[in-house]
Amino acid sequence: MSRRGLLIALIVSLAVNLFLLGGLAGAMLMGWPMHRPPPQMGPPRLAALGAALTPDQRQAWQATIRQAAQNVGPKLRQARLLRDQAWRSMNADTVDTQAVLAALNQSRGLEFQARSEMDRAVVGFTATLPADERRKLGEALRRNRRGPPYGGRWSDHRPGPGGDGPIDGPGGPPGGGPGPLPDR
Repeated sequence: MSRRGLLIALIVSLAVNLFLLGGLAGAMLMGWPMHRPPPQMGPPRLAALGAALTPDQRQAWQATIRQAAQNVGPKLRQARLLRDQAWRSMNADTVDTQAVLAALNQSRGLEFQARSEMDRAVVGFTATLPADERRKLGEALRRNRRGPPYGGRWSDHRPGPGGDGPIDGPGGPPGGGPGPLPDR
């Protein structure tokens, strides 16, 4: 290689290295995590809703949520695994649609069971609270619900007297359709 070619290669290498170092430095300055934080014990959003409770009740609430999350964790992991396997099986040369649908149904069933267990834990704990604390927690749970009421899309809903409601009333969207879904 000629002297001129080596000089060009050296300049290109230097430019690429400076670009990479600048990108890493910028990412670090912007707070790019170099490692992931440890997993949370229990749903942080649900556990945080106990902030309105007295300190003793807040601790009991967090312990209840943590225990319930540990109990439902294996079901949720199994549901995720089944769903991932079902979607991966779509890459095969021939797709067994019945097997894929069965795995997805089983996954959904496990998720439903896990959600039901969490609901039982929340309701069971809430029932033990004094009336004023129960109202605070109930209001926090109602206010911090994820997603639109009745499921579906946000575009299917508009604010109503209680803060939310379907556009077309309890009968559902015009032209039939599935109507309101159970609350999430």
